Amino acid sequence: MQKHYEGLEKMHLKSPINDLIKSKINISQGKAQVNFKNSTSMRDALGYIHNAYIFMGLEEAAFFAANSLIQDVLVSNKSFELIFSKPTKSVELIAKGKFEEKSMGNYIISAELYDLDEKLIAKAKGIFRRSKNLLEDIKNYQ
Repeated sequence: MQKHYEGLEKMHLKSPINDLIKSKINISQGKAQVNFKNSTSMRDALGYIHNAYIFMGLEEAAFFAANSLIQDVLVSNKSFELIFSKPTKSVELIAKGKFEEKSMGNYIISAELYDLDEKLIAKAKGIFRRSKNLLEDIKNYQ
């Protein structure tokens, strides 16, 4: 399984979207953690991190937590619900995704975003399903 996790981590790190958040990722069985820094280009008019980046961090952590359980294809996001707790100006953020349950072919994943003081910024719940996209066909997974 370690090779699978490393392939997923490589896929994330080499994806064009990671050029925006310049994150680090750690994946294990049913879990993923994404650490990223809040740059000035990610902030809204009040100086807080924009909600789009909060969503991105949470969705990435949930996506890879789900995909850690599936070794042949990518998962696809069926739904994703966010609850914002508070705005943040924290420079570093940590998104943690965790497998909760599998039901009727759906992988239900929870995710939470924290600042460096371990204060909850936002939480989410996502539902993911197997896609038809083979991992072996993804250049950066190999």
